[in-house]
Amino acid sequence: ARARIKKAYRKKALELHPDRNYGNVEETTKQFAEVQSAYAVLSDPQERAWYDSHRNVILRGDDAVQGQHYEHDVRITTTADIMKMLPKINACRNFSDSSSSFYGILRDNFDTLAKEEELACEWQQIDPLAYPGFGNANDEHNSGVRSFYAVWGSFATKKDFAWMDIYRYSEAPDRRVRRLMEKENKRLREDAIREFNDAVRSLVAFVKKRDPRFKPNAQSEADRQRTLRDAAAAQAARARAANQAKVEGIVVLPHWARSAGPEASEGSDTPVEEPKQVYECVVCDKAFKSEKQFEAHERSKKHVKAAQQ
Repeated sequence: ARARIKKAYRKKALELHPDRNYGNVEETTKQFAEVQSAYAVLSDPQERAWYDSHRNVILRGDDAVQGQHYEHDVRITTTADIMKMLPKINACRNFSDSSSSFYGILRDNFDTLAKEEELACEWQQIDPLAYPGFGNANDEHNSGVRSFYAVWGSFATKKDFAWMDIYRYSEAPDRRVRRLMEKENKRLREDAIREFNDAVRSLVAFVKKRDPRFKPNAQSEADRQRTLRDAAAAQAARARAANQAKVEGIVVLPHWARSAGPEASEGSDTPVEEPKQVYECVVCDKAFKSEKQFEAHERSKKHVKAAQQ
């Protein structure tokens, strides 16, 4: 499938390339950009799976899937609205700050989402989370771009999605049925919340891949200096450990090579045996292990005879 997509893309790209359509450059340039955008989506497995799961919404702009919803006379952004933004963003090649540019479109849409979340918190009387704006084309990575993607990448809506309810509790004939209605309505709300959160987070990831300002490996000067200091400290620690091991290898001898004297036994848990007393007969040039053996030897005829000579 991947090979067929690549082959079809090359064929269509050659057909619509502006250099081959001198008489209709403006139109073919637009079509060529759309072909490139389509290939970028279809050649990425993750984006293609996302496209396939929302194909009807993206291609047809079908609002009937979720419809338009209002709360307190404010139109609420739906999952379908998020999905319909993708083709427009993917085909956009204008990275200026104009209203129809990459940054202009996304800045307005993220501002709208942030405002809706602020209103939802106000209606439910809970503390809102401050979502940063998308910023401008000239913003630096460390001046707000990184914080934008960090916060929006973990987006969690505060909207209650009450419009997803399909049962009216006043129509329940008894408590048991009412509990079943509440359970089903709760399930529908939770599913809608999860789907909306996934759509916004996916949109953020989709935009981040195309944002020229985003630098995944960017480091501030302070971070870079800290990294260098940590690396130098780690290297010095390894050098000290290697030198210490080398010194210990020279001074510390194995137990079998150590002296058996009292000095060598200091600080050692292994007891050192005291040297045994030896009894020698100088006349006969003999040694005896005990005093009794030596005395018996002195009384022997052989020793007496040797001593008299």
